[in-house]
Parts: sequence; C-alpha cells; structure tokens
Amino acid sequence: LVMERELLRQWLLISLMIAMLIMTIWNNLDIFYVRLVFILAGINFLVDAIESYLQKENKKVIIREVVLGTVHILFALILKW
Repeated sequence: LVMERELLRQWLLISLMIAMLIMTIWNNLDIFYVRLVFILAGINFLVDAIESYLQKENKKVIIREVVLGTVHILFALILKW
C-alpha cells in the first residue's frame, strides 16, 4: 500500500513536470513554467528526505535528498533574475 502511494505520487509529479515543460514551449519559452518544474522537483526531494528521516534511513541518503531539494529550489529562484 505504501509502495503504491509512493508510485502514484511520483507519477503525478512527473506528469505535472512534463505538462509545465510543454506549457513552456507553447508560451514561447516562458521561464515561469521552468521555474515551477524546478520548485516541484525540489519539494519532491525534500518530502523524500522527510520520509527517509521518519523511516530512519542512512544519514547520507537524507543529506543527499535535502541538498538536492535545496539546489533545485535555489536554481528556480536564480532563474527569476
């Protein structure tokens, strides 16, 4: 049951990211939608880090997910300028 929920969440996130990239192409490469993709990816990594922490996984895994989530969100903020 947990695996199915995780798979559904990943599938939904990937579908949203693909939709945002398609909207970017349709709107003459509007950077807003690209930023949303990076923000969604960052949030996904941070949620995975919280789940890993709650499941008491290896600290390297948790740190990697937090760093990747932070990098994605910072990249989205940098794209604003």
